[in-house]
Amino acid sequence: PPGVSLLVRNISTQITSADLQAAFGRIGEIKDVYIPLDYHSKQPKGFAFIEYATQDQARNAKDEMNRFQIKGRELEVVFAQEKRKTPGEMRVRTDSPSEGRSDGGGFERSSSFERHRRREDERRRGW
Repeated sequence: PPGVSLLVRNISTQITSADLQAAFGRIGEIKDVYIPLDYHSKQPKGFAFIEYATQDQARNAKDEMNRFQIKGRELEVVFAQEKRKTPGEMRVRTDSPSEGRSDGGGFERSSSFERHRRREDERRRGW
């Protein structure tokens, strides 16, 4: 259900799942704590996902833990927009190249990349 997972931003690179479990677990039943790691450095990316058993527990945790200080960092706690992806879902790409495209794509570029590309073209043309 929506509103059960929280996104916790601005976490220390020294923080562990156990630290988050201890801090957030006093508010309600935690089903999952996940700290994404950078693929290359294997260091935490600076945010985490915490999934609660109920929406009410997540709401209470968000209200209580937003701006909470832990390991020298002030946390920013918001509701996660979607459920976390499994490692398998993170790796999935389509095997077939995009039709009519020659940009090497078996995947779609983000709209922010397209905006960046368009702005660069406009600058070159002097618009």
